[in-house]
Amino acid sequence: MSLSGSTAVITGGANGIGFATAEELLKNGVSKILLLDLTTDLDPTQYAQLKAYNPTASVFYAQCDVTKKPQLEKTLRQDAVQWLGSIDILVNSAGVFECEPARCIGTNLIGLIDCTLIAIDLMTKEKAGNGGFIVNMSSIAGLEPYPVAAVYAASKFGVTGFTRSLGTELMYNQTGVKFAVICPSATDTNLLKTAGDNAFTFPWMEATARKLLKKFTVQKPSAVAECIVKVITEGETGSIWISEAGTMRQIKCDTNKYI
Repeated sequence: MSLSGSTAVITGGANGIGFATAEELLKNGVSKILLLDLTTDLDPTQYAQLKAYNPTASVFYAQCDVTKKPQLEKTLRQDAVQWLGSIDILVNSAGVFECEPARCIGTNLIGLIDCTLIAIDLMTKEKAGNGGFIVNMSSIAGLEPYPVAAVYAASKFGVTGFTRSLGTELMYNQTGVKFAVICPSATDTNLLKTAGDNAFTFPWMEATARKLLKKFTVQKPSAVAECIVKVITEGETGSIWISEAGTMRQIKCDTNKYI
């Protein structure tokens, strides 16, 4: 997929991996981009930072909580269509790192599912859309057991399964939309910096979690963003990618032989 002249929506776009992804997409030719997040607006320096990568591009921002479906519907079906014209790329990057099930699953999985399904309805060739690419943010905790943050892992396992289930030839042939899942390792974001007692399955696990973290090489958000852009431009639908310590690799899983 060529990024030149394309449009993109990024949830969780005000900071971290979401903001870095916006920078990378603009650098590679995206002409219109809409960032969604909980903050009221980007600050002027952030707008200037994004515009520096592509001075002719249009950058939009909307305050949106992905756990509030009516708000999400309005933002995508009205604001995004008005400002972008159409959606070519969706990157679901909004997320929380905590153990409270309703908030964690609601943000990381249900909000992501709602956003994806609304976007498919706007992008699908069934309804005269252009097709496109949807990238969903999982985690290495969405691939292997992660006892210190079991609820977070459950949300990310859900993202991986949901995205793989959509990333089939059956879906692509009908909609023209490709899907991929990105599984970052430890990344220098606010989620990592502000994780407290409420991030862990049980409070006594925090010490173990901190020891585990020291075993990882913490990567910059830009490394994950570069992975996302490479996947959009070169990746296959249904593919799973790990971004770890500034490198990326694709992993293979068994496919459903009955489809």
